Amino acid sequence: MFAAGLLLAWAQTVQSVSDHSFAPTLTGWTRATYGAEPDVTVGKENGHGSVPALEIVSKQPSDTAFAADVKVIPGRFYRLSGWVRTLGLDPMSSPVYGTLQVQSPGGHILASGHNHGGDTQWVHESVPFIGPVNGVAHLAAFFCGWGKGTGSAWFSDIRLEQIDSSKATIQFTKTPLVNARISPLQYGQFIEYLCDLVPSMWAEKLYDGSFEGLSPYKFKFTTETDFKEKPWYPYGQVTRLKVSQDSSTKISGSVSKLIRLGDGAPSTAGIAQDGISVHQDEKCHLSVWVKGSISNSSMSIRLFHGTQTLATAALPVSQRWEKVSCTLVPNATAEDATLGITFKGPGSFWLDNASLMPTDSIGGWRKDVVQALTALKPGVIRVGGSVLDDANLGTFEWKDTIGDPDYRVPFRAWGGLQPTGPGLEEVVQLIQSVHAEPLICLRYEKKAPQDASDEVEYFNGSIHTPMGALRAKNGHPAPYNLKFWQIGNERWGEAYWNAVPEFAKAILKIDPSVKLLTSFPSGQLISLAAPYVHYVSPHQYDVADLNGSQRELAETREMIRNHAKGKPIKVAVTEWNTTAGDAGLPRAMLWDLNNALACSRYHNLLHRQADLVEIANRSNLTNSFCSGIIQTNRSSLFLTPTYYAQWLYSNLAGSRPLRVDSNLPIDLSPDISSTLSEDGRTLTVFFVNQSTTDQTRQLDLTQFGVKAKTIQVWTLRDRAQTGEPDAVNSFQDPVRISPRQSSITMQSGRVSYKFPGLSLTVMRCSAL
Repeated sequence: MFAAGLLLAWAQTVQSVSDHSFAPTLTGWTRATYGAEPDVTVGKENGHGSVPALEIVSKQPSDTAFAADVKVIPGRFYRLSGWVRTLGLDPMSSPVYGTLQVQSPGGHILASGHNHGGDTQWVHESVPFIGPVNGVAHLAAFFCGWGKGTGSAWFSDIRLEQIDSSKATIQFTKTPLVNARISPLQYGQFIEYLCDLVPSMWAEKLYDGSFEGLSPYKFKFTTETDFKEKPWYPYGQVTRLKVSQDSSTKISGSVSKLIRLGDGAPSTAGIAQDGISVHQDEKCHLSVWVKGSISNSSMSIRLFHGTQTLATAALPVSQRWEKVSCTLVPNATAEDATLGITFKGPGSFWLDNASLMPTDSIGGWRKDVVQALTALKPGVIRVGGSVLDDANLGTFEWKDTIGDPDYRVPFRAWGGLQPTGPGLEEVVQLIQSVHAEPLICLRYEKKAPQDASDEVEYFNGSIHTPMGALRAKNGHPAPYNLKFWQIGNERWGEAYWNAVPEFAKAILKIDPSVKLLTSFPSGQLISLAAPYVHYVSPHQYDVADLNGSQRELAETREMIRNHAKGKPIKVAVTEWNTTAGDAGLPRAMLWDLNNALACSRYHNLLHRQADLVEIANRSNLTNSFCSGIIQTNRSSLFLTPTYYAQWLYSNLAGSRPLRVDSNLPIDLSPDISSTLSEDGRTLTVFFVNQSTTDQTRQLDLTQFGVKAKTIQVWTLRDRAQTGEPDAVNSFQDPVRISPRQSSITMQSGRVSYKFPGLSLTVMRCSAL
């Protein structure tokens, strides 16, 4: 099954490899180099034992790796191993160096070894992985990758062997894995002003209620069918109608909508918007600011679908701005209704800040979204993102989003216009209503410590403080008592590192009880900020590479140990997923079954890192061109496989991680996390089988007693059982991939169990 001409000496478990000489031509291997060309030699002089070594030396910054594609059996288990040595290897900006890695041919990382830099003696590196579905593994030996470095690295005795899993036994123990509890904050979520994320949660039925004008998002998934807001358009007897934006008079923002009906005989016209979803007898509150050039006039509101009128109303119009409102109760259900606003002219009329909101919304939020979020038990929800600290992506200013929504300043995020209703205060109220802790990211770009302390005072200060008094004026006298605050989003560099202590001191002066988070960690940042902060916050956007994620956390742990001066700083992974980008069709990976299983394996890893990682926020919560675990359209929603996986963890996991003994790596397949409830009465174990084949394992629970036990089982898998990792839920089939519950009986503390391919299995039983 293996291609000829590979590295050094291969384990001959599947098929012999013809070329063991590792000649300088490196037959079957390709070299990729960016930057300086390194010196490359092959020989026994620097090898491990009697086996030759590949030597890579570069005095100038170089990004170099050797790779080969090897045929493997999909779903079977393999181990890439070899010996690595380095001398003066400085990775500089490289995230991968002095190590072995397994990728799919398209570059997706399947598994990584540990990085080795500086001066190291020979270290044996072992990288287990599952054969990918296309049957090809891309094996790589990295000098430095995705960045440039200098120094020397040697690779020797590289082997690929198939692992026999047929006789694997898994023993569950009562031994604590780490001296820490699994924090419920590990099951956090993330909200940011990104494309249609916030609008998809907000119950507002109108687009562009501020009449500022729609603009396209800077992101694409399926160009032909991507979600697009519906614009206002001229409607009615339009022959003498002129519709424009007017900056000379308005309630908020830059403009109002001006509707002119020309002189002459009477005519009726105005504006309309399509794409409004309504349900029969669903009460909706309509409000709009209006004024007209003719006194004692009125405007007509008509909600209709085709020729069927669903609801109507007449509202007064005066010569000065007034807010008018009514309740519309549709007499039928329609997925694509139209709202028309018309005037009888001639005359000029202005509109601003229109809204059509269901009266059963929860604080303005969609009831179905709030219900799904509440059921998820997220623990913590972060509010932040690139719009806060990147002026190229938006114009977000938190002070513009508080107070009366009618007078807020509309802003754009990632190109798209955001509604003014769901400001930062409404988002905080949503988070607290679902019993989660808000984690607020404070803007750093072009801001001073005073700006950050003002924001903290607004949410946490008493009414006797200036910002607390403003909060009370805005209708919320009681402090929100927000605990978690992050200084900056995805910041790095000397200027930021030096600014963090000043920001922290200003915030702690306002509220000494808060917990502060930094942005990306570095040794220098930790040294400067250790007296003031409680968490450092890496982002991990390639968690499908579980070894790589574990390696990054280990490096952060070491960074804290070396620079925190004894302060027990923890890690908050404030954004994570299997990718941060992949625009276009590949982004669909974020709502498929494989993403759910990769995210589940990451949760298992976080359990094993409970003494280090207390907070983790998956990106994102809703829509966001596939990344949202809740997907909405105008009338309904569906929950992605990853939602259901996270529901199983947040609702069923125990708080005490336990050691698992096995003759296979417990993070291979099934990837295992064993947890005990806080009262010690319930054992809950998570098994992630990310391979396409069923896996049978012998489970030994004798440490928890030998009498018969009933084990409750939840299985998340594809109901259709197609063997396709890319399988998804949809509006047409929303529960194709969702948990099914069953039970089994175990005798004498042991049981044999077949874990289905492409599944998350949760087992729960008495621990007594």
